[in-house]
Order: sequence, then structure tokens, then C-alpha cells
Amino acid sequence: MSVIGYDTAHALLFFFGAAITGAGFGLSFMGSTSTVTAAMIAKGHPQLLPGFFALAYMAVSVPVVVLGAAASRFGVAAAFSWFGLLVALLAVAAGAIAVRSGRAESRNQ
Repeated sequence: MSVIGYDTAHALLFFFGAAITGAGFGLSFMGSTSTVTAAMIAKGHPQLLPGFFALAYMAVSVPVVVLGAAASRFGVAAAFSWFGLLVALLAVAAGAIAVRSGRAESRNQ
């Protein structure tokens, strides 16, 4: 949605998409943090939490640096559009993996 808003110069659509993205990111981060914390407490592995935060930091910072490099080489519009497409494809792939693993878990019970 943000990519479409950017491409069409529609500010409201751009910011609405950014808000949806931010909410999704926040909820995902909250859920993954609680999962890692529960595993850390249950299994007594406190080293999991710093490793999780280091990985989360890399997952947020590396794409931004790559997007900045692509924008300076190909232009902001092209880099943003391709980045949005890549993120959408990765989200669809992650959703398919989650559905598939959920079905496998339900069969094993």
C-alpha cells in the first residue's frame, strides 16, 4: 500500500500503508520477543535473548542500508518499488510456510 501511495503521489495512502506496516511489525516483534523470552525461561538459556536482539537489529538495519544503496544507484522510485515487491513476496512465502507448518502440526496431534 505504501508503494502504491508513493508511486501515485498519494500521501494519505502512503502513510496509511506505513501505519499498517508499523503495526504489523510491532505485533510481530512483540510476539517473537515473548516467544523467545518464554523459551529462555523454560529451558534456562539466558543467552537466547541477546542473540535474538542482535538478530532483530540486523533484520531491521541491513535492508535499510541495502535500500539506501539501491536508491542511490537506481533512483528512489525504482528502489522503493522493487523493495516493496520483494517484501510482499517474502510475506506471501512466510505466510505459506506458516500455513503449511500449522497443517503439519495439526496432523501430528
